[in-house]
Amino acid sequence: MTERTILALGGNAFAKPGAPLTMARQFEFARQVFQSLSPLLMGDRELIISHGNGPQVGHMLIRVEEALGKAYAVPLEVCVAESEGELGYVITQTLHNVLDEGERHRPIASILTQVVVDHNDPAFEHPTKAIGPFYTAAQADEIRQRGFPLRDEGERGFRRIVPSPHPREIIDVDVIASLLRDGVLVVAAGGGGIPVIRDGNRLRGVEAVVDKDLTSALLGTLIEAQLLLILTNVPCAYREFNTPEQSPIGRIGISEAQRMLDEGHFGEGSMQPKIEAGIQFSRRPNCRTIICNIDTLEQALQGRSGTIIEHD
Repeated sequence: MTERTILALGGNAFAKPGAPLTMARQFEFARQVFQSLSPLLMGDRELIISHGNGPQVGHMLIRVEEALGKAYAVPLEVCVAESEGELGYVITQTLHNVLDEGERHRPIASILTQVVVDHNDPAFEHPTKAIGPFYTAAQADEIRQRGFPLRDEGERGFRRIVPSPHPREIIDVDVIASLLRDGVLVVAAGGGGIPVIRDGNRLRGVEAVVDKDLTSALLGTLIEAQLLLILTNVPCAYREFNTPEQSPIGRIGISEAQRMLDEGHFGEGSMQPKIEAGIQFSRRPNCRTIICNIDTLEQALQGRSGTIIEHD
């Protein structure tokens, strides 16, 4: 058996930028992604696949807005759950097809994953994560009256902002670990997982979104994975990103990664949480995080490309 791996796919792996989002296109792009991931899929590697859900949740919120007064309202955490179901279906069906074509048959399961957050997390007092469609000024006033904060995005309009608390526990971790031991390829923690809080002895959903990469790092730590592989749309992370001094980051220890994080080298909401996830995951000896894109994946797995964060 090779090293136990958690693969974190960006939400845009299933949606080409600028192209309309459709179910057919999601299957098309999923097929392209998984055909490119054959080095991971065709061996005996114990593998968990997590994924983003930003475009899908945005469309779900549009449906909710359009259906107000005609159908029951759906809170944000339920939209996250629905996106886990939608993309879990896309991923598992596509994986079955790709593996069957390679005459490599593996059992696959998609798990609706509940993630516990702290109801005292400062994120609930200071929401920052923009989600859903853009609204006009008139629409924004109506939405504010319903108690939802918004952010002015300039010419594009206004967007709803929600809390993005840190993940603390993963309710379904024992089920996921059991499936891995049985040789099942697991899809889990989609969209960062369904955010819930502990209310006494009960779980209760909350309107929030959890960062997919941070949840993946926590899940990988809990199931004792050795590799966190974060696939994004750039070949690596960069120092001084988007400045004339921009330069690629190769292999670094967690102390150096933390220093650059503190110095503000990484974009908030884009590369920053990926570096945070890499630091969290790679604190354990003999564990590493790779940040790369599909084109550089094979070289990155060999240590010759991408950004690699390791224990000091």
